[in-house]
Amino acid sequence: MSINISDGIESGNLTIRILTTNTTLSTLLTEEKFGGKVIQPHTNASKYLAEHGLAMSIEIKQGEETKKYLLDTGGPKNSIISNAEGMSIDFKDYDKLILSHGHMDHFGGLINVLPKLKEGCEIILTPNSYNQNTILVPKSNQEFYSPETLTEKFSELQKQNAFLFSIKLPSLNRNIIENLVKQYKLKIIEAQNPIKLSAGIATSGEIEVFDDRELTKGIYLMKSRKEFEENTFRDEISIYINVKDKGLVVITGCGHTGIVNTIKHGQKLTGINKIYAIIGGFHKEWEKTEDIEESVRFIEGLNPEITCGMHCTGFEFNKIMSRHPSHTFGIVGTEFHL
Repeated sequence: MSINISDGIESGNLTIRILTTNTTLSTLLTEEKFGGKVIQPHTNASKYLAEHGLAMSIEIKQGEETKKYLLDTGGPKNSIISNAEGMSIDFKDYDKLILSHGHMDHFGGLINVLPKLKEGCEIILTPNSYNQNTILVPKSNQEFYSPETLTEKFSELQKQNAFLFSIKLPSLNRNIIENLVKQYKLKIIEAQNPIKLSAGIATSGEIEVFDDRELTKGIYLMKSRKEFEENTFRDEISIYINVKDKGLVVITGCGHTGIVNTIKHGQKLTGINKIYAIIGGFHKEWEKTEDIEESVRFIEGLNPEITCGMHCTGFEFNKIMSRHPSHTFGIVGTEFHL
C-alpha cells in the first residue's frame, strides 16, 4: 500500500501547536539552535493547564488557503478547552479532527470539543478505537505476562498482588460519539487505510509492525472479564507531512506501535526516506534502557532536525535522546514552525 504526498508543502507553511500534554513550564527557554523552528511559551505557560493527555493543532498554508487539523483532544479534565481559549484558538476553524487511538488520555475532551466544531467537520478514527483495553504492568524485575498466561491465571495473579498497575481503561462509546456527530451535523469517517487529508499530508492507516519488540508492553485487548488478547494497536493512527526539500514530519499520539515502526511505515507508505521532524508521544516509559538506546540510535541514524518526545515518552528516552542536537522538550504551548 502507498499514498502519494509528493506534492508536499512549502517550507515555513506548517505550524504545530501543543494544546495539551503532561507538562507546563514558564521558565523553559526557546533554544536558539533551532532558528525559530521551535518556540516555547515562556510566561504564557502560566495561563495553560497540564494533564496526562495529548492534543495538537496542525495548520498548513497552501497558497491563499489555510487548512487546520486537530489531533486528539487530551484527557478527561478538558484542559484542551481552557488552553485553546488561552491561545485564542477557535474550534470552528478546524477542517478535520483525527483521533490517534482509543485511549482516554486522547479522547478525554472529545464530547466537549465536538459541539464546538463547525458543521461538516470530519472526525477520522478507526473502528478499532472502540476496543476495550486494560493495563497490567507487573511488579519490578518481573517480565510482562503473555495474554495466554493472563487468561489462564488472572484471578490467581490478582490474589498474589502481582501487578504494579491493573487498570481497565474507559472505552470510547460509539453511541455517544455517533449521536453527537449527528446532532452537530459533523461527519464521521472510520478508516483502517491511509487517508490523504490534503496536499502533502496523510494519515498512516494501520501501522505495519516491522519489529514486534517495539510494541508497547503491558496493554492488552480484553475480550471478556478474564480473556485477554495481544494488542498490536490496530487502532493507532499517525500523521505524515511532506515538507518540500526537508522530508517527512512524523506526528504520533502515543506511538504504541513503536516509534521506529511508525517511522518505517511512513517511509514505506510515502516513498520518502528523509525525516525532518518527529513529534508526539513515543511511549518509552516502561521500556528497558537497552531497548530505548536501540530506538535512539535508529533516530540518530536518520539525523532529523527536530525530535520532540512528550506526554508518555518518559524521562529515560529524553535523557538519552538529548545527546543528539535534534532533541527538544515539548510542553503545553510549544510551537513548531516548519
